[in-house]
Amino acid sequence: MLKQKRIMYSILIFLIVGISNLFGQERVLHQVDETLYEYMVFDAEGDLEQQGFYKKLNGTFFEHGIWRDEHGTKALFELGKLVWIRPKGDRKYTSEEIQLHQLKRKVEKLEQKLTSL
Repeated sequence: MLKQKRIMYSILIFLIVGISNLFGQERVLHQVDETLYEYMVFDAEGDLEQQGFYKKLNGTFFEHGIWRDEHGTKALFELGKLVWIRPKGDRKYTSEEIQLHQLKRKVEKLEQKLTSL
């Protein structure tokens, strides 16, 4: 259970760093080719916090390829869908494993609600 919480925590941190708008950060979007863009986030000191790629299709940007953060977490996205994530020092978790874990937690919460009735 502790390991599952650590996985979910790593995913949450990874996503928050990717979508939050924190003060003192510089964001750079560099076009690599016709549809591929490299995205980098630097902290106030100029250190790289996160790096990844977006693919632009029909005017919409999708996370695509390998993403990395400053903590050593890596993730693979294919057109916006998480394929796997590997928190630093841990094994690789597939999107199916993550989805299964989330469903198990929902079932546990529903069971708790039912028993409390």
